Amino acid sequence: MTKLQPSAAVEELRFTLYRYCLSLTRSAWDAEDLVQETCLRALQVMNGSVAHPNPTAYLLRTAKNIAVDQSRRKKRGELALAAMQRSEAALSRFYSDSAELTDMLGMLIGHLSPLQRTVFLLKELFGFKNGELAAKLSTSEGAVKAALHRARSAVEKLKLGARFRDPDRSGAPDAAVDEGLLQAYVNAVRHGDPQALVVLANAEAHLIDPVEAVSRLGQRFASSDAGSSSSVTMRFAA
Repeated sequence: MTKLQPSAAVEELRFTLYRYCLSLTRSAWDAEDLVQETCLRALQVMNGSVAHPNPTAYLLRTAKNIAVDQSRRKKRGELALAAMQRSEAALSRFYSDSAELTDMLGMLIGHLSPLQRTVFLLKELFGFKNGELAAKLSTSEGAVKAALHRARSAVEKLKLGARFRDPDRSGAPDAAVDEGLLQAYVNAVRHGDPQALVVLANAEAHLIDPVEAVSRLGQRFASSDAGSSSSVTMRFAA
């Protein structure tokens, strides 16, 4: 059985560990938190129940590994926060007028292909990168770039009130828009649900059954505050 460390030795280890953690964090509070986590992970070595040729070196290495992990998690958190802020900034371009939102999405449905429309909304509202969009929509980055370029060009013309017909879109641009499809898009945007936009794109491409997809999305949003007045709408004004 391994002999336990005397309390004086443990305190000395802890003091050395604290000084090292303070040098890493430059904060007494953060240093203390790091010491606590390190002691928990290295408790058996620290109290001597598990033998180690150099307990001090082991503790300091453990503390450094924990500090590196925490730093990486913090950076990931900062990136996630930045992405959220970008999405919020995009959503801030939307008003709470439900009728205005419906009109805007009706124009996008009437003037853009499903791919162009979905790429545009996912890019502008949720800040997805081209590679992410290509993966979500089962297409190439080149197709995503082309769709986004055409969509933005169309929207700019719509801002100016110009009538626009995309050469790749069949049918008259002013054709009646399916009400069920339109409401599904309204709900997807109002609820900030990018996956619902992907589902709708797949439905319009007939990769999944359109009627079933719209019906299921309707049921899903009906159970999550579909009647909320906090809907948002994009500004077409420059």
